[in-house]
Amino acid sequence: MINELRASILSKLEEIENIAEVYDGIPSSFTGFPSIFFNFDRVESSVLDSNHHERIYYFSINIFQEVSTLSVKEGEKNLCDILDEIISIFDRSDLDELALKIDAVGGNINSVEIESWPALHAVVVLGIHSDFRLN
Repeated sequence: MINELRASILSKLEEIENIAEVYDGIPSSFTGFPSIFFNFDRVESSVLDSNHHERIYYFSINIFQEVSTLSVKEGEKNLCDILDEIISIFDRSDLDELALKIDAVGGNINSVEIESWPALHAVVVLGIHSDFRLN
């Protein structure tokens, strides 16, 4: 299930325009900006009834926008547009029927340095709810 979710998440993220690169996993370097990488975080499970459980699969989507050629204000605007788009995409998706619902929350923009470039970083956390039968 985790790898099926990964493939579906990657497909959705690659639909976003004006992204230089989308990485499945942590990249060793970036080829351009803005860039996104995402990774699996954890899975939690709870019992719904004697025949059903609910699992929540968590993925982190990291977005980076360099600000060496843009002002910090322009970079933050770009980052906020991308955050909005990611949250909107996953609010409307069932990931090809793999998800009952998706909680997409994000923000927390920070200044970071990537490969000696000043950049901004934000994270979207996906909580992907899935129902599975025990029988």
